[in-house]
Amino acid sequence: MANKTVGQPRDSLNKVVFYVSASLILLFSTITILFNEQANYVITAVLNWVSSTFSWYYLLAATLYMVFVIFIACSRYGNIKLGPKHSKPEFSLLSWSAMLFSAGIGIDLMFFSVAEPLSHYINPPVGTGETYAAARQSMVWTMFHYGLTGWCMYALIGMSLAYFSYRYNLPLTIRSALYPIFGKRINGALGHTVDTAAVLGTIFGIATTCGIGVVQLNYGLHVLLGLPENLWVQTLLI
Repeated sequence: MANKTVGQPRDSLNKVVFYVSASLILLFSTITILFNEQANYVITAVLNWVSSTFSWYYLLAATLYMVFVIFIACSRYGNIKLGPKHSKPEFSLLSWSAMLFSAGIGIDLMFFSVAEPLSHYINPPVGTGETYAAARQSMVWTMFHYGLTGWCMYALIGMSLAYFSYRYNLPLTIRSALYPIFGKRINGALGHTVDTAAVLGTIFGIATTCGIGVVQLNYGLHVLLGLPENLWVQTLLI
């Protein structure tokens, strides 16, 4: 691929993706609010089925991603700029690393650094809880989620988005990473479907993190200023 513009302006709003995603999120949220218990039962059942059926796939995919990203970093491809050839880094390595760390696992680290190991210790995926083996297993799973494996998964998506967006002026969306495979077809229904799925995954993925952060903020304000600790305050904080 030559270093040239191949896509649409990056700052334009894709109305199809926006309205379809917003409608699906609103519909899902409304159903779960109106039928809370039934929704909880269905979602829990689906989660358990996916976890038990595709756990091998997650482990295999994460391992392959890690190997691939390390290969890219250590090979000659690691010297390729994610922007135009004449571009220079806007931030120092320290500043960039701090932004990645705080934006990537900032809130999770405040809560799950303790909650996740304890959760796996009490209810381990394999074996009996509250044992020495469960304690070792809990740390292994925590490091799997927040260690090198997790960051390599983030890096793979980041490289794909940044390379085609900043070097070839494609939209900063997941569909752009598929340009070498599907070409200009990413500008049609295929691309809309990919981006809609990405938006849904992102919104539902950060919902838990946002909720945890708001609860923590509400508790801190309660301790410092005596602010009530309830759902209404948390809604206003959001």
